[in-house]
Amino acid sequence: MIPSAKNKHQFYMEMAKLLQAGFDIRRAAGVLNNTRLPREQVALLKDLNEGLEAGDSIAGAFAKDTRAISELERSIITAGERGGKLAAAFHHLAEYFGLMASARQEVVKGMIYPLIVLHLGVLIGTIPLSITGEERTGGQIAGGFFGTLAVMYLVALVLFFAGRAVLKMAPESPLIDGMINRLPWIGKTRRNMAMSRFCKVYHSCLLAGISMRETVRVSADASQSGRIRRACDNLVAVANEGNALGPQFMAEDAFPQAFARSYLTGEEAGMLDTDMESWSRLFQERAESSMKTAAVMIPKVMYFFIMLFVAWKIIGFFTGYYSGLDTIGE
Repeated sequence: MIPSAKNKHQFYMEMAKLLQAGFDIRRAAGVLNNTRLPREQVALLKDLNEGLEAGDSIAGAFAKDTRAISELERSIITAGERGGKLAAAFHHLAEYFGLMASARQEVVKGMIYPLIVLHLGVLIGTIPLSITGEERTGGQIAGGFFGTLAVMYLVALVLFFAGRAVLKMAPESPLIDGMINRLPWIGKTRRNMAMSRFCKVYHSCLLAGISMRETVRVSADASQSGRIRRACDNLVAVANEGNALGPQFMAEDAFPQAFARSYLTGEEAGMLDTDMESWSRLFQERAESSMKTAAVMIPKVMYFFIMLFVAWKIIGFFTGYYSGLDTIGE
């Protein structure tokens, strides 16, 4: 089972706390094992212990289950392990998953009322009233109501899986990634999240002393953005030639101009690690802000369309009612 964002937030927060207190990774895992962890976290620690016993690295042990550990997690843990900054790496991940858990909770809370109104709208359309001339049994009423709901749920399910399929293609396709990033509210959130992931991993790699070529590649993979990955292909080519990356960052439209300019000056001043840490924090704050905006606006947009549906049902009811009166009059 894949751990939820909330569970991962708690897991990485506790690991960071123990590592900062001076525990080694095995002892930290042992302490957590005695705290009645959720089943998903127990499985993560089991993979960790088995991997370490087999001689794997910490990142390799964590990445045993590729469904439970994302590319972002593998990248940050790898950089933290290689640079001796594992506590900071876990802290980065705790912040990230805390943000994701909070955003999902806000969206779910915001959707409760619109969904209640939607179900009431379906009910309005299926309750027969004698004044409309539509005499139906209780079974027909229930059949119409649940039949309409079944169609709605099926459509929602198809849209959900279609959306997931498109989102899975975005990290590999600059075109799809760019199209999604143009969506109101959602696009801004995705752009900020992608840059936050990119900067977090880049900063971790710089602290670990990883080569610029590998730093760019690993950070691009962690961003989960097709546009950033394409831009990083050009950056890797520049790094292979031994040239500074700042001018190429300025030339790529996948990166905000303010960030690219800051990278160029930070590179010249030898302060890239400080700059990346600041940008990582800034993009995370922007992502949190845009997520909150999306969590408020998306339910409102859904509510608007649901109210249109309910209004259509009400209008249809009164149209049928007055048509019935005209028929009686004749």
